[in-house]
Amino acid sequence: MIVLLSALALTVSPPPSGGPWHQLGAAVKSKPGKQVHFFRTATSPKSLAVVVRSSTARPIKVYWWTYCEFESDDATFEEHHQTLTGTHTVVAYPPVLSGATLCYVSVNAGAGGLASVAAASFDQ
Repeated sequence: MIVLLSALALTVSPPPSGGPWHQLGAAVKSKPGKQVHFFRTATSPKSLAVVVRSSTARPIKVYWWTYCEFESDDATFEEHHQTLTGTHTVVAYPPVLSGATLCYVSVNAGAGGLASVAAASFDQ
């Protein structure tokens, strides 16, 4: 039962816009007062999204970075990053290189104090 409750606590809902989203790996939850850091890979994505949530009213600070390439880094590639702040839920939609065959997504997020955050990345 404890394992089930722990798994439910890590659930992060897909972003509200767009069609069917596929979660890239497991959601990540920080320890109280710590940040989450994770890295995911998406194969041939059309769209990317990052969702970070916290039950606290403290501001959540999210930094995401993406690197997308077409066939290899010797061909076409794009790199983007952004820092966002919000409360309860922060959603970002990083740009995706048209025709990308591979994208890397990195996320760092935290809410400070003794707050915890849960985060996940998604693709379509």
